[in-house]
Amino acid sequence: MEYLTGDKMKRILIFSSGVLLLIFLMALISPVKANATWGFETDKTYAFELKQLNVYGASYVLGLKQNTTMKIVFTDTNDTGYSYNKIDFEGTITPNSTVFVPVEVAENVTFVMPQGLPIALPLSYGLIPDYLAAFGQFINETNSNMMFGDLLFNMTDFGNITYMDVYSIYNENYLYGKLDLFATVLNETTLTNLMAGFNTGEIGFFIPTIITDFKLNATIAYNATSGLFDYFKITIRSISEYEGHVDNFDVDIKYGLYIPPPPYTPTPTPTPTNFPWLVPIAAISLISSGLVLRRKKK
Repeated sequence: MEYLTGDKMKRILIFSSGVLLLIFLMALISPVKANATWGFETDKTYAFELKQLNVYGASYVLGLKQNTTMKIVFTDTNDTGYSYNKIDFEGTITPNSTVFVPVEVAENVTFVMPQGLPIALPLSYGLIPDYLAAFGQFINETNSNMMFGDLLFNMTDFGNITYMDVYSIYNENYLYGKLDLFATVLNETTLTNLMAGFNTGEIGFFIPTIITDFKLNATIAYNATSGLFDYFKITIRSISEYEGHVDNFDVDIKYGLYIPPPPYTPTPTPTPTNFPWLVPIAAISLISSGLVLRRKKK
């Protein structure tokens, strides 16, 4: 029986995001010096948190949310990329940088790619006026096998994959990078090897020994206005079998930018409406009614 907990859960989050982010992890050639437009702010703290972790319909967010929180403070931008401090949940500060490099995507064809953690993408870069649109087009036109084949494991070890598609959607709000995958049977060792070394005592959901009808949908989103990473989401729908028990093996993970709630504004107590004109009208009505009755008696 395998269990997911603590520090190793961070590995599964990295694994999940890594499935989409192979395109960012190409070999460094040399930074490309070009005029770049950045949409994020330096010296501002951006916090990222685990927003959802559901397995078998149960939520495990509370047990891992604090330990998976990450803060980013951009310290500098230049013509080749940016520098930033990464602050983990214990407050440890680690300086990092991301630079942009030309990667050969076809014979005599290169595209400028980030090397390092892609916390943000430029809005424009050199001769690329809309980098997000160009990056989305790159995702759509690049062979998915090239992008994913060597990241974590040989795809033939993953299982009987019958469908895999990598594509992007770009609109006025976000650039979405998407991966859709379906495998009739998932090789159990894919998950058990990945999760080897997990502390198995804290959370307590097991990895089934047999997984079939495995459907994975993953999305990474970048804000179209700032170029900042907004969220990563992965959804798994599958059938599992463990010691003869068959169940739906459903997993939902979402990790993304922390957005503080709006300030609390108490609902004002309605002020009673006074109608001072009702008193004289009521008095006049009573007097008039009395006069009418008096005349009828006469």
